[in-house]
Amino acid sequence: MIAKPRNAFGLNGATLPTSDILTGIRVAGAAGFCYYEPRIPELDGSQGQIREGTVFAALKDAAVDWLPLNALEGLFSSTPRVLNEDAKRTFALAARFGVKTVIAVPGPAGGSVDRAEAVLQLGRLNAMAKEHGVSLLYEFLGFPHCAFPSLDAARTLAAEAELPLVLDTFHLAVGQTPRHAIERLHASEIGLIHLSDALASTGDLTGVVDADRVLPGEGQLALSEIVRAIQSTGYDGPVSVEVFHPMYGERAPEDVAVDAFRRATALLAGAVDGTGARKGNPVN
Repeated sequence: MIAKPRNAFGLNGATLPTSDILTGIRVAGAAGFCYYEPRIPELDGSQGQIREGTVFAALKDAAVDWLPLNALEGLFSSTPRVLNEDAKRTFALAARFGVKTVIAVPGPAGGSVDRAEAVLQLGRLNAMAKEHGVSLLYEFLGFPHCAFPSLDAARTLAAEAELPLVLDTFHLAVGQTPRHAIERLHASEIGLIHLSDALASTGDLTGVVDADRVLPGEGQLALSEIVRAIQSTGYDGPVSVEVFHPMYGERAPEDVAVDAFRRATALLAGAVDGTGARKGNPVN
């Protein structure tokens, strides 16, 4: 839809918790983003009926293109029947709205997960996705109760399944990911970056949850260090601002989008001072 992106920044729909998809696309484009990362409730009718043509027109007017659809959840905790049904609906939804990629999220492990079986499962899902003209990304989650909760484990799984990774600054911090584990990634292994800070005033990340996630510079994560480690891989693809704190639903979506773009731009340009790194839980 866009001949050449103005930048690599995207806005995740979760960052605008009370906005519909059309509003999200509009304010993202107006703020300077060239991508929008849709979430399933925004497109499947649970936030109101939406027509494909209306969405395509909004994308064109805002000069915004899609990031992957977020997300196919619970890969290793759902029953095969439930997962297959969810996958079919998700891939069909992505195809209907012209979203070329879907993020697959491991979710809670519910016990140990055999890597070989996980690779086969991801392969089956990827084959199903291709039937709809869609491809998959695999997201690393650093919560200890999730499957493959270290970057090394997620990287190995994704490589064997031949899927690019989604890396999230929040999950890299929560998973206490060593800096060298990020730096030894190759850019080709990364398909998308999720960017967020988190409220963790004590520096202890063991109790933080998604609702603690805030815009870059509003929390205490060592974002500058994490971003520098990611940049060292040579990755120069899209970066999507994804936060979940409910306070953003109390602000005008235009203001949130502008603030998100400003903060993301400053961080990735290296314009952040050392405060966050000093207070955060550093990547080492």
